[in-house]
Amino acid sequence: MTPTPHARDLVDRTVLVTGANAGIGYWCAELLAARGARVILGCRSAERAARAERSIREQVEGADVGILSLDLGSLASTAAAAARVDEPLHGVICNAGVKAADRGERTADGHDLMIGTNALGHFALLAQLLPSLTPDARVVAVGSIAHRFARIAPETLDDPWTGASLRQYGRSKAALMALTFELDRRWRGTARSALCAHPGYAVDPLTPARDSLAPVRPLTRLLAAPTRVMVQGKDAGAAPIVHASTSPDATGGDYWGPGGPLEFRGAPRRVRASDEVRSRSTGAALWAAAERLAGVRFAV
Repeated sequence: MTPTPHARDLVDRTVLVTGANAGIGYWCAELLAARGARVILGCRSAERAARAERSIREQVEGADVGILSLDLGSLASTAAAAARVDEPLHGVICNAGVKAADRGERTADGHDLMIGTNALGHFALLAQLLPSLTPDARVVAVGSIAHRFARIAPETLDDPWTGASLRQYGRSKAALMALTFELDRRWRGTARSALCAHPGYAVDPLTPARDSLAPVRPLTRLLAAPTRVMVQGKDAGAAPIVHASTSPDATGGDYWGPGGPLEFRGAPRRVRASDEVRSRSTGAALWAAAERLAGVRFAV
């Protein structure tokens, strides 16, 4: 999903995208750059970030792209990254995340890998980016359909888990979404906003080829083509997130996703988030737990 070449409506806006070297994050970055935004790629791997930067510059003439070294699985790296940001940020897309992990895998700080990276890492990053956020800054958390099947227990957020890895992934995304909705409630009365969006069911074989991304064999693309009636490429999956980040009709507390059947594909529209991630009491308790676990004070 490529915008028209003349649609440069985001000139003079700067957006940080975490996990921007691959997948949905990469496509958010390319789409934003095509609209004239300055895009900062927040990435753990310097080599992959450099490849993504080259790819965006090849696709978008005159692209304004920077790189920020960022490992959301390390609170020290998160703090260092926030301290290196020396320009105003109009937007932050909290996209990076671990999609699967073994039960015993932990972050550099000893937290559960998915909770620590997907939720606590972004929470700590935003807390420390506050001085860099513009008065009208917009934060978008990338959620997941899987959040609807997750239960959040703030008091045991970081405890060892049982069951499938996908279930814990959904829990980590639910925690990130709940923290984002809580952030928006705390920002009420200001021009800042926080909202969530998800990419639907987005797959590599339906995604346009880019040298920086994982290669897909031509036969695999051919065999995947009929599935486009139900699912979509990652370029299209990025559309609801970019819409939530930039559109005047997207407002604080919104949740955007694809508008097609089961929210797997389609044009961006508002969709329903679970009652639990929208709960004021859950959000407040989770905020306190996140401050304690991440060792930050997020004063808003």
